[in-house]
Amino acid sequence: MKVLLLQPPVGYAMPQYFQAESLGLGYIGAVLRRDGHEVEILDAQIQGLRPREAIKEILARDFDCLGMTASHEQKKMLLWTASAVRRAKKSAILIAGGYLPTLSAEHLLAACPELDFAIRGEGEVAVSEVFRRIARDEDWREAPGVAYVKDGMPVLNPPPPLIQDLDSIPFPARDALSQAIGPVKARITTSRGCYHRCSFCCVHTFYSISGGRGQRYRKPENVVEEIESVIASTGIRDFRFSDDDFLGPSAKTKERVVRLAEEIKARKLGITFGMECRADEVERDILKLLKEAGLRDVFLGIESGVQEQLNRYQKGTTVEQNRRAIEIVRELGLDLRSGFIILDPYTTLAELVENMQFLNETGIAQETTRVARVPFLARISLFGGVPLVEQLRADRLLIDKGIDVDYVFRDRRIRAIYHLLRLLGTYPWFISQIRTRLKHRARKRRLLLERQIQSPP
Repeated sequence: MKVLLLQPPVGYAMPQYFQAESLGLGYIGAVLRRDGHEVEILDAQIQGLRPREAIKEILARDFDCLGMTASHEQKKMLLWTASAVRRAKKSAILIAGGYLPTLSAEHLLAACPELDFAIRGEGEVAVSEVFRRIARDEDWREAPGVAYVKDGMPVLNPPPPLIQDLDSIPFPARDALSQAIGPVKARITTSRGCYHRCSFCCVHTFYSISGGRGQRYRKPENVVEEIESVIASTGIRDFRFSDDDFLGPSAKTKERVVRLAEEIKARKLGITFGMECRADEVERDILKLLKEAGLRDVFLGIESGVQEQLNRYQKGTTVEQNRRAIEIVRELGLDLRSGFIILDPYTTLAELVENMQFLNETGIAQETTRVARVPFLARISLFGGVPLVEQLRADRLLIDKGIDVDYVFRDRRIRAIYHLLRLLGTYPWFISQIRTRLKHRARKRRLLLERQIQSPP
């Protein structure tokens, strides 16, 4: 079969740090190629394509099936893309997979009737079986992980068990890296899943529908072999480890990180990389060793400078641990990026003041702009699979619109402050977005011109 795999655009100007190839598509593409299918990958996000540009690129391709991955942030683009493609290619099979289809399958199928079906859970095994059946003209509706509509009602097949031996999966296809406009980091993952149960996060829910309870890990040697293959095929030596929790909670999980760092150093790969971790898992000696192996930036899940708020988030961390982690990262000369949630449905005025004090004292106030479009408006986001949703429903703070969920602030003063700050912040944010888009277009034109000069017809 001819399969086109798509990462839809996000629909707005995204900070370059968060622009990255879709590893999910890469793994699915590698599995389908192993099975003998003809696969093409179009990563609209890493190419910086606007929605209309992405549709034009899709329709220019010849395919039997369009497979789309999507997070909740890409929901509108997924719906819009499926509708546009269905109008133009009525016989094509349209499939969606990823976090959004897994955690909101019923709502997605209702909102997007253009989809033939969705894949829930970890995709490699499910997709391999589904496409095997489709290629043989067999019934795919009984395949594990498939969600579809029958007689107007959603049918959700149980997903297949999680892959326990992650080293058995082919290295992801890296087509997207050659499509990038400008410098790009290659993403790589050393594990899947997370041991923690943060109330605002859906990672545990995503894997638990397939029976997952913690993390599964790859052998450090296998990870380094993948790094070497990326260097050999693309020349890229800048990486971003995208594990949900890179360091892990125990001495055993950290020992694996030490082995990975030592393997990178032993092979003299000369790479640089970034990673994400929790504040309570930061240890100076391990970060120092990782720096020697090439670590340059750390995304730290701080979330709050208020203990009561951390407790609500079920983080299992303390404000003092947050401060200590920030100090260690900075003392080692690493670039610090922070995950921070200033506002949640239960935030009080005193907590807001305390959080702003924490941001100023630690010097990470500017980091809130990486999470929210307007400074000091970093509010918790809700979508299917987030544990906090049910608590808000019980407290009658949830705004439930099917595939979309939102909330109101319990404290009326916070509600008023939030709306006021949105009004005050919208204009400068709007201007900055215009400037960002103009710079992006100018950079894109310049790079395309350079490519034409380097490769004359």
